Amino acid sequence: MPITKSGKKVLRNMEKEYGKGKAKKVFFGSIVKGKKGSNKWHGKGSGKLAKAKRTYAKKHGKKNKK
Repeated sequence: MPITKSGKKVLRNMEKEYGKGKAKKVFFGSIVKGKKGSNKWHGKGSGKLAKAKRTYAKKHGKKNKK
């Protein structure tokens, strides 16, 4: 999934806070979870993000937003 300019900025800030390895997990986890504003952090990908969002919604009993 391509990361936008604002996404790179957020990822850089997370790397300062969490360290490189953990920052990526937190960053992509935030996107999958649907954290407010995270839709601006990435471009359209290969569909893996949509699948991850559906899986998260199913596990946590949330309705899927399209």
